[in-house]
Amino acid sequence: MADDDEVAEEAEVVANSGTESVTGLSPIETEKPLAPPKYEIRPGLGEKFQCQNVRDIISSTMKEQLMGRQYRADQAPKWAKLIANAVRQRVQELDMNRYKILVQSTIIEMKGAGVKCAQRCIWDPETDDYVGDLYRNDTMLCYTIVYGVYIY
Repeated sequence: MADDDEVAEEAEVVANSGTESVTGLSPIETEKPLAPPKYEIRPGLGEKFQCQNVRDIISSTMKEQLMGRQYRADQAPKWAKLIANAVRQRVQELDMNRYKILVQSTIIEMKGAGVKCAQRCIWDPETDDYVGDLYRNDTMLCYTIVYGVYIY
């Protein structure tokens, strides 16, 4: 029985010490309201993918790199990389926060044959978008596409 009394006294001491803090206030009075969550589910107004600005960047970059050039099979991969890197860098300067920018550039020779291309993506149509543009001259065709995928 003596052991039961000691256990009961210890439980009372623990219960009393848990309800009062050092300042003598109850824990309910010292709690602060929770801050709003820091994650963003959707881009804010004016922060969506800027299709028209990106299209202008693509068009001007392709013209700068390919104007006056004739198709050369040994140089086409290098030109495509230059275009893709320049477009990506200029699009990132638009400061579209939380967007992953992907750029693909393809250069093919114009020989009279047809070309069919397709793309498929699984994404959120409310936040993600893409834009592409075409540059063509007598000897080559260049198609550059930029994907903007919002990172939650």
